[in-house]
Amino acid sequence: MLQLLLADSRFPSGAYAHSLGLEQAVADGLTDVPAFMAARLRLVAESDARFAVEARRVAARDDAIAALAGEWRARCPSPVLRAASHRLGRQLLRAASTVFGGAPADVPRPIALGLTCAAARLDDDATARLALYDDASTVASAALKLLPLDPAVTARWVAELAPRMELAARAIAADATPLEDLPAPAAVALELAAPVHQRTRERLFAS
Repeated sequence: MLQLLLADSRFPSGAYAHSLGLEQAVADGLTDVPAFMAARLRLVAESDARFAVEARRVAARDDAIAALAGEWRARCPSPVLRAASHRLGRQLLRAASTVFGGAPADVPRPIALGLTCAAARLDDDATARLALYDDASTVASAALKLLPLDPAVTARWVAELAPRMELAARAIAADATPLEDLPAPAAVALELAAPVHQRTRERLFAS
């Protein structure tokens, strides 16, 4: 039940203010949103989910959380994207501390999500699924504000991506590889677009 609460778009995590790069991509001519969602899954969301799972595992150890945050930042060279993730992380933990207890912290969103899942007593599988779903559903929700779409269509996009997310979640939850040994997929287009979007005067989303 708590997994459903955290997956609900009405949970005050602040994600509604972010398009995860979709707004700038649409401004640059993108029309294939499902392809964008699939690319994010492979290049961003799967790595972030792995960090969320590890944060859930070591949530009681402040030194381990600090090291995780450092590993995540090393894999996100864009200062704009790092700052956006930290804002989302603070907002998520502020809401989570009210609902589940605990103290807010200044960590990237994947780490914050793992800490929240630990507080909610979710397991690794649920944490990985939640992280992947959150990424896809955030993009799908943003698409409704950016393009003339039927909400049922964006829901179908998430449903069509669900089998891939399920397979990825299982693999992530079973992975015991030290994070420092994991590769860092490069979402170069998102990193280059982030500062352009930040300088745009008329925009709907913070990122």
